[in-house]
Amino acid sequence: MNWNFSELLTLFSKNENSGLLLSGKWGLEKESLRITPDGALALTPHPQKFGNSDLITTDFSESQLELITPPFNCIEDVFHYLQQIHFFAVNNLGDELLWPFSMPGKLPEEDKIPIARYGTSEEARKKEIYRRGIALRYGKKMQMICGLHYNFSFSDRLFDFLYKNFDQESKKQDFVNEIYFALARNFMRYRWMLVYLFGASPVVDESYETDVIDGLEAFWHRCPELRVITEFHKENAISLRMSKYGYSNTRQYKFRISYDNLENHISDIRRALSLKHEPYTKLGLFRDKKQVQLNDNLLQIENEYYSPIRFKQHLQLGEIQLDALEKRGINHIEIRALDLDPFEAVGTNLAKLHFLQVFFLFCLFEENVLLDKEERDCVNRNQRLVALEGRILGLELKKCKAENILLKDWGNEIFQKLRAIAELLDQNLGTEKYVPVVDSEAEKLNNKALLPSSRLLEEMKQQGESFVDIGRRLAEEHREALNKNNELRIMN
Repeated sequence: MNWNFSELLTLFSKNENSGLLLSGKWGLEKESLRITPDGALALTPHPQKFGNSDLITTDFSESQLELITPPFNCIEDVFHYLQQIHFFAVNNLGDELLWPFSMPGKLPEEDKIPIARYGTSEEARKKEIYRRGIALRYGKKMQMICGLHYNFSFSDRLFDFLYKNFDQESKKQDFVNEIYFALARNFMRYRWMLVYLFGASPVVDESYETDVIDGLEAFWHRCPELRVITEFHKENAISLRMSKYGYSNTRQYKFRISYDNLENHISDIRRALSLKHEPYTKLGLFRDKKQVQLNDNLLQIENEYYSPIRFKQHLQLGEIQLDALEKRGINHIEIRALDLDPFEAVGTNLAKLHFLQVFFLFCLFEENVLLDKEERDCVNRNQRLVALEGRILGLELKKCKAENILLKDWGNEIFQKLRAIAELLDQNLGTEKYVPVVDSEAEKLNNKALLPSSRLLEEMKQQGESFVDIGRRLAEEHREALNKNNELRIMN
């Protein structure tokens, strides 16, 4: 299977074909920390009012909610459903609030952060031991970082159309797997763009005392009462979350997981699941007669592989994800590279979701080329560079297999293709929503003040607010906005 951008753009330019591009399913998972009115991490148990719902669960900690939408055939429906889950959550937290940032605010000492509890069954016991393991390996504070996960799948109708035009020789599911891997490789190449546009975590509270915070710089400013506030940041940073200071496992960089095909990908993860890792062996499996790790391997379970993209298949009773993928292939993709937008009540908005639809069609349209070791190192370096230095004027990235290129120039090249897809969607589907959001995001290449990371730091300076202060204020504003929005829905 192979094509180039122009070929696929031409193929879908016919009205009867273009509708296939937006046929599929989408879903969102949004992580949020519960905080007290003074901005500290809430140490109360997961609220009983949420019950055993699949829509509002815990992640690493009892203090960390995960709001999960079902999959929908329409991105607008996904967004509105997330709003409703959010409305229910904030109105059943008592005086607690939902922290609006990806990087945590005021954290207690490590031993005070409560690991999520799941009950007394064998499965529940393993979930808690796994969390003790990652707390021991990486620290609890790193696990308190939150994000927005974007899930999507293309429809069978789209795959049938592409299969008819480009293959018909391999098995249909093998063809589907190949498409998703080609898209994933292009996402790896261009994910720096999403970090640049949507990264919103350039600063963190001083209580984020991990073993990497020494690499950050103090961010000093004076509040109106003349008190001096200290946070930590990196000059020109965009997303600490997507950097080595965030949710990462640097040991995994040395152990490469293949993105060539599904068979090699599964094989590499299984190897990591069985590979003994001496530092984890030294930590021990038991402390005070309590099991603190599931095992001493590089990965305890497959979810410990901190990839910005994951391949998913619906699980049957007793299955793990690797087995499901091996048996039935890829059903959908999960993107894990998005910061929460602190200026939006639910951590994102509809315009961003429309842009992401265009972006992943771009990843689909680009050529199917494997990532060799050199390019793998290159794309990872680009992402880390943008995460920590993305607001530097004249920043250069490495266009792999070519010379260095200004971020702005490479971005403009990509946006020409994004706009071509947006025009195709709007013209042939009779909409006016994709071109405007692409044009709006393109402005960030020329005006860094429009970046959420820049906006956050500027607002903190202008308002004389600490990171905790602005987080509390935005959390309260978001709760009011959700209540007002819901009242308007009821009235209409």
